[in-house]
Amino acid sequence: MKEFDDNDAIKFIRNQVPESAACSEDDLLLLVDTMFDYFDSLSDDAPDEAFDTEAVVAYVKKQLQRDSDNMIPQEMVESIVVAELDYEDSLDD
Repeated sequence: MKEFDDNDAIKFIRNQVPESAACSEDDLLLLVDTMFDYFDSLSDDAPDEAFDTEAVVAYVKKQLQRDSDNMIPQEMVESIVVAELDYEDSLDD
């Protein structure tokens, strides 16, 4: 199993979501970090597969709305979240 790498995750997201090229690397990393915050908030007893993608997207959208410096459009959040999850899945290959 490969280890998670921020730079590889950003490259993967940019390949999967071409319109993310308009977003800064810092904004994308903030989104990824926000996803990890969500996962960290889940119960340790919950299996990894127990999270709901829609819940992750809703959490990330809510948190990013609070950051006035964030330039990721709300309508792009879901596709970036899905791309990041796909990147994590690719680490198991």
